[in-house]
Amino acid sequence: MADVRQILPTPRERGDGASQEEAAPRQFIVSNQNRWSRNTLDFKDLSQDAWCELSFQISWHPEEKNRTAHDFAVIGVDFLTEDGSSIDFAYVPGLTRAQIDPQSCPIAGPDYYDRSSDQTHAGTVQCTFLVPAPAKHITVTFRSWRNSHPFTITDPKILQVAEHEGGDAGGASSPAPNNPWRPWIRLNTDPVWLTYGVVPAKTLFVRGQLIKPNAGAEGALARVIFRNRNGEIVAPSDDLPASPVVGTYIDIPVSRQTRRFTLELNPPDQAATVDLGFQVWRDEAQISLVTPLETSLSDDLLLESILSEDKADASALVGEVLNRLQVGGAKLIDALIDSRTLSAAPTTFDRLQAVQQGPSAALVGNELSLGSFQAWPLPESPDWTEDPYQSPSWRLEYQSLSWLLDLVRDQEAKGVHRAVDLALSWSRTNPWGQPKDALSAYPASIAIRTEVLLRLLAAASSVRGKPLEKLRVLGAEVIQHSFALAEILGQNLFLQSILQVRIACALLSASIGLQGFPLSAYWRSVALAQLRNGFDHLLGPHGSSNEQSQHYRLELISIGMILSQHLKNHPEAEDLRRLLDMRLKDSLKALVATTDPAGMLAPFGDTPRNLHHASWLRRIISGYGRHLLSDQALAEELAYPPGPRLHTSDHAGLIAFRNYEQKPGWGYLCASIGEQRHENGHYDCTSFVYSARGVRWITDSGGSGVMEAGPARQYLLSSRAHNVAIPDSREQSAGFGRTEATIALEKAHAVRVGTNVHGPCYDHSRVFVCLDDMNAIAVFDRFRSSRSAISFEACLHFEDAIAVALANSKLAIAFHKRDRLRIIPHPVAGTLTGLRVQNGQSGRAGSMQGYLSSGTGGLKPANVLSYGFAGASEVCGGVILATTEDGLKRLVNLIATPQVQKLLA
Repeated sequence: MADVRQILPTPRERGDGASQEEAAPRQFIVSNQNRWSRNTLDFKDLSQDAWCELSFQISWHPEEKNRTAHDFAVIGVDFLTEDGSSIDFAYVPGLTRAQIDPQSCPIAGPDYYDRSSDQTHAGTVQCTFLVPAPAKHITVTFRSWRNSHPFTITDPKILQVAEHEGGDAGGASSPAPNNPWRPWIRLNTDPVWLTYGVVPAKTLFVRGQLIKPNAGAEGALARVIFRNRNGEIVAPSDDLPASPVVGTYIDIPVSRQTRRFTLELNPPDQAATVDLGFQVWRDEAQISLVTPLETSLSDDLLLESILSEDKADASALVGEVLNRLQVGGAKLIDALIDSRTLSAAPTTFDRLQAVQQGPSAALVGNELSLGSFQAWPLPESPDWTEDPYQSPSWRLEYQSLSWLLDLVRDQEAKGVHRAVDLALSWSRTNPWGQPKDALSAYPASIAIRTEVLLRLLAAASSVRGKPLEKLRVLGAEVIQHSFALAEILGQNLFLQSILQVRIACALLSASIGLQGFPLSAYWRSVALAQLRNGFDHLLGPHGSSNEQSQHYRLELISIGMILSQHLKNHPEAEDLRRLLDMRLKDSLKALVATTDPAGMLAPFGDTPRNLHHASWLRRIISGYGRHLLSDQALAEELAYPPGPRLHTSDHAGLIAFRNYEQKPGWGYLCASIGEQRHENGHYDCTSFVYSARGVRWITDSGGSGVMEAGPARQYLLSSRAHNVAIPDSREQSAGFGRTEATIALEKAHAVRVGTNVHGPCYDHSRVFVCLDDMNAIAVFDRFRSSRSAISFEACLHFEDAIAVALANSKLAIAFHKRDRLRIIPHPVAGTLTGLRVQNGQSGRAGSMQGYLSSGTGGLKPANVLSYGFAGASEVCGGVILATTEDGLKRLVNLIATPQVQKLLA
């Protein structure tokens, strides 16, 4: 067990001179002034690129009303260099990028703690996150959020594994080969060029940060080159300094270890783009540029400035924009409604939906079927507040208008006109900033609706008797949506998430479909920059990914393949296409390798139900990826050879055993060991699913963020909703797993995974032992701790069609038709504390158990078998799962062998 050091806060009023032990205040009160009431502490001299645990006790008022709020209060974290300069990290594992604080983490309300807290009105909170270099200090802000009464923070401290002699803190970094928290560019005297579209006579603001390890006067510069539509250089219109060596430039002095800067660029009338070349004056200068940069246009072209009570509808808003740009009104909009140009827009949502779901239609006649919900009769004149199933997911899809595309697929005029009328009804009823349903303003809904409106414009502009007045309104609505998308992307609000990619795709489609609009070049440059950044980190080299869900990885791969094909004739997107060509094959290969023999990906992370992944793969490869089949390794994976196979990949964060036979008796086990990175991810490191003899026995609770809300959502994210071990009632936190050993046995394999997801005070490993025929497996957990006693409880979640019974204190049996699965506890170090079965245990938010995601936003009850072990400072135990007597005997004999006992030691 590694040494753990404790770091106490340094009170600001006492300065650095006082010792931490004497100076650290013990108690901090935060009132309920909603976001602006706070207490801020400093923690100094932290280890870099090492995980830390912030722990404290929270005490709430006995009459607190918002007991079930997941974000009852908020922890804000700001990372600082040695000289106190703040560092802009794109993302920090364990935290979420925020606007009030640079990074944040929620504090759960009273109902998420042990029942004993009802008497003490207090609970213990642990928040684990990475401290990326070059951060040495942090400030932690405890901020009021949804609390109805003041609360108290007591004894805050940070725990970190002590650095080894080589300066490395144990379990520091993720095994992923790309570095998502430092997407920085080291500058030298050769400029790094970034290109942005500009709007003539309108200021472009570019914001970023420079980082350097040592204080000093060394700075950087940004070379500035404006070009017209033909790519010819245009002289700048303002008095920028110029040098014979670098040309026109903007100097950016850096006197501290970090420097935030804003470039204010005023393009000349003929300019269409600006090239910014970031560099240093001397190669010896150690300065890095933080990417991606933030961008925005002048204040008079921001939605907040344009919107007013008399300009709330799309046509009025766009009219005001055109006035401010001093360009023609109706004539310009009419010129944009060109069916050929609109049809060339690389919309991705409709194509993604086609490969995901095949030819199925959501709207048939007057019956609307969204998601997994039953058909619903669409009103002749919707009022756009409909919510027949009391479901956020249904409302999101309804408000996105995605189902209108079913009316235009056959290009019949009647269907097109009906779709246009419904879209106009939505537009009239939902003036910007005053939506009938707040979910219609969710960024994912805006992105999908933008592409839908583009498709409707293209379809309606090509039918006979096209309704020009109606198309003008639709065109104005697309422009208005694009303003919103550009502002969301320009602020880097959703970095390194699939939502970032979806929004950027929609803005790219709009910029190409409406390429005659004065802001289209700017929109296109913002969208391409965000797509390059998003794909670079979400689909990393060697099949790695920062996306936890395999379902969304396949969605990202599909979007990448669709984009790559449709951007062939766009030179400005060539670097994005090269990036995709390099990444897609490895990412696709890693996913195919872990599909089960029935063609499904394991449901780790957010995974919507009712999609067949093998069919999806066939459609996407057939339509957009035939050229990838020249890769022999990918072709071999797609051939899916029969027989036993073990696939392990720390980069992909997965372990998969399978025994494929062209008959029903196949077997499969897949375990997740990927990085757990933020509050919206599932805490499922080392969780697994298991099938034997063609029966899915052990499953994952599943779920999807667009479906669940409230306690149901938080249960599905929690460790107890997954097949993991929980020591001393402490659920998992941010961290990752890593394959420590793999051994081949007689017609079997064993793998040991080490994790850091239980904080620095626990050393954890999980061992999987699987027979090649998958008729028996064993799962063991070992915990070491500095505590004098330790215990853990682990869960096995069964499919809802599986019955589970306790035969005695050391045997449980699962039943599916004529098949049986025996579950036998097996202690190694410590004693068994018992077995229990739960099904649909409701109650307070922090103790729900025995549920799976229903696929429609709720939960459905299912059996969960819990088993536990207890010991001194070390405990090890697990379960054997066997479908046959022969498999059970063979596996017991293998566990007794020296090779497996060494893994368990």
